[in-house]
Amino acid sequence: MNESKQITTFQCIAIIINSTIGLSVLALPRIASEKVGSGAFLVTCIGMLFSIISVLIIALLSKRFPSESIIQYGQKLISKPFGKIFGLILIVYFFTITSLVLREFGEVMNTTLLQETPMSATLIAMLLVVAVATRNNLSTIAYMQSFYLPFIVIPILLMVLFAIQDIDPRHMKPFVGNDTTTIDFLSSGLAVAGLPFIHIGMYVIFIFASHMIDTKKVLKGSMWGIGLSAFIILLATGVTVAVFGSEEIDNSLWPMLVLTRMTELPVAILERLDILFLVVWIISAFTTILSGYLIGIELSSKLFKLRSHRVLSYLVLPFVFVISLYPHNILHLYDLMEVIGRWGTLLAMGYPIFLLIVSLIRKKGGKHS
Repeated sequence: MNESKQITTFQCIAIIINSTIGLSVLALPRIASEKVGSGAFLVTCIGMLFSIISVLIIALLSKRFPSESIIQYGQKLISKPFGKIFGLILIVYFFTITSLVLREFGEVMNTTLLQETPMSATLIAMLLVVAVATRNNLSTIAYMQSFYLPFIVIPILLMVLFAIQDIDPRHMKPFVGNDTTTIDFLSSGLAVAGLPFIHIGMYVIFIFASHMIDTKKVLKGSMWGIGLSAFIILLATGVTVAVFGSEEIDNSLWPMLVLTRMTELPVAILERLDILFLVVWIISAFTTILSGYLIGIELSSKLFKLRSHRVLSYLVLPFVFVISLYPHNILHLYDLMEVIGRWGTLLAMGYPIFLLIVSLIRKKGGKHS
């Protein structure tokens, strides 16, 4: 069932930003600095460059097929059997990485705020909220995402602003790290580009592009969305590295969370400012998990030709919950994220590039439609 085109360019930008600035940002400085030390900021730049190029490809592809999903035109371009196979792989992949983000949310909550609460209770609570949210139509979900945008972006920018006074430029030197190779940088850059929230932020475009009021502006909205996301992530990562240095970052599981605990207002209005920032990360986790879950059920509805994605809102909930329980602990979780992310990058970035090339060769989509 096609919904009316009600999504604005601003909402497109908000959706991408909210989906991309996920909970894994808390661990991003550590992930980026593992192999390159003080070169973490440069590695993050490489990872963001990969994501920007991928979003460009996805936006161009969505612009060529403005009224169809990747499941539908994938079958047209590479045959129905292969299109369905790749579609099914994408669905399983996004349900899997959404489960990992959900588990990461549970770990952060149970470590910082809900120490006495069973992990399963935390996960189920978030999943139920997300499932209820996806019962809405896409235009309502887009409105929800745009509503939450200032509650994510403004506090992060304030955190960066208040942390500037603690910056030590020496922590950024040498800018390319110590005894690092090109392979180290590319490998670490791919590790950053392979984080779940990056892929969710990329593929959410496929879900909302065909429902924009002006589908010709999907490229503009997508590039602004990923560009602003990259800027905020780079700013927060750079400040975190400059405040702590790579050695101290390597000893912290969530360096950016530590930075929020250090943040102090010029005037002592709130005694526990870190609690306020924790609310920001909860909202950030919700918007990312919401987008990831929506990608999975929306692609599923297209693959199995269902009338609406809402049919699956509760049906796949147990599947996502069970996968989220698989990691043995937080370290195992991040190991899984890295391994799945590296292979997932080949799929998430490679498949749209392949489809775009095929559409150009076969002259499908765009003015040829």
